Amino acid sequence: MRLTADDWRRIRTPVLLLVLLTLWMAIQLVPLPPAIWHALPGRETIVAIDGLLGQPDLWRPISLAPSQTWNGLLAMSVPFAALFLAARLDPEDYPRFMLAIIGVAAASALLGFFQLLSGAGSAAYLYRITNSDAMVGLFANRNHEAVFLACATIIAAMLLRDERMRNRQNRPMQLALIFAGLTFTALTALIGSRAGFVAGVVAFAVGYAMVVSAWHAKPAGRRGATAPSGAPGIWRYLVYSPPILLAMLLGTAIWLSDRTTALSRMADQGVGDDMRVQAWPTVLSMIEKYWVAGSGIGSFPDVYKMFEPDALLSPSYFNHAHNDWAEILLSGGLPMALILIAAIVWFARRFLALGLRNLVKGHRGDLRLPVLMVVVILAAASLVDYPLRVPSLQAMAIMLITLLCCPAPAHARRD
Repeated sequence: MRLTADDWRRIRTPVLLLVLLTLWMAIQLVPLPPAIWHALPGRETIVAIDGLLGQPDLWRPISLAPSQTWNGLLAMSVPFAALFLAARLDPEDYPRFMLAIIGVAAASALLGFFQLLSGAGSAAYLYRITNSDAMVGLFANRNHEAVFLACATIIAAMLLRDERMRNRQNRPMQLALIFAGLTFTALTALIGSRAGFVAGVVAFAVGYAMVVSAWHAKPAGRRGATAPSGAPGIWRYLVYSPPILLAMLLGTAIWLSDRTTALSRMADQGVGDDMRVQAWPTVLSMIEKYWVAGSGIGSFPDVYKMFEPDALLSPSYFNHAHNDWAEILLSGGLPMALILIAAIVWFARRFLALGLRNLVKGHRGDLRLPVLMVVVILAAASLVDYPLRVPSLQAMAIMLITLLCCPAPAHARRD
């Protein structure tokens, strides 16, 4: 209600993309005449069942699981809310928003430690269906926890870089951010998520490069002021201690722990034994059937039962394709794929328009590399999982992209 005309102009493209996505979900719920519905690919089994039941003239929507598509349609309130909130933030609010991400990540990590101590089935696990043998924190899935902590590592490095570039540096804040970054990175290995561990290593490497570049640079002072360059004496070399401390912390934790870690899973389980790999041929056959109009947003677990081979039957259920790029085409069809391509093109153009000069070193408040790395981590994790189906990660990603690609001009705080 408080968005100004300028705010609406800045976010018109992401609003349009979200509106198109919402509209396509709604279209998937519109009942179609039998002649049209029967002609859609992948409906043969249901058409045969309708014929056996003596109900060949039922009107049905595109979605094969309408209740799940309704859930997805109503859940669009989350990305819309995140977009509008980000559009209301002033540049002065950005550091507090980043600190909020660090705070949530710290709370999730702390809850993960309680889960580690209390064991499977304890009240520390917030969801009935969860990885009860792993530190999942505020999430139900260890992959999502590890990926979120990797993103938080990048944010912590950005805040540390900005603190280093201040004329009046806050040493306690710097130490807290260093501790947070090291802890988050170590946990990505201990959680047991292989994708999260890779994301954590990449996040630490990029974040470390950002901090090192800023550590030896001249801090940004007031106009006309001369600030000292670099760190005096031994402080200049302390920047090289985090990798050593991280290696010691990680080695000690793995040595003392008898739990499954990402490293042990990489060593013990072959790629061919992973359910995601075994089910991939089935997922491909589903895509061949439904890529035009889709099977319906959220319909994957129900539709998968129609294709699931006997050899893969197990007490657990396969809830997603574990490749969100593929599942988007499967459940959303060609229209949703085109919307996604348009979003990627828009983000790439907006990012390149900001320039690539001094991308690693950056400057105080520079969001380019941190947001790019968060997007890359989430996009890469989506090749083997589905992090952006989690509302909280949706909100974080959309707000970060909005702050980078649709920045508010620096001006007095709005009421």
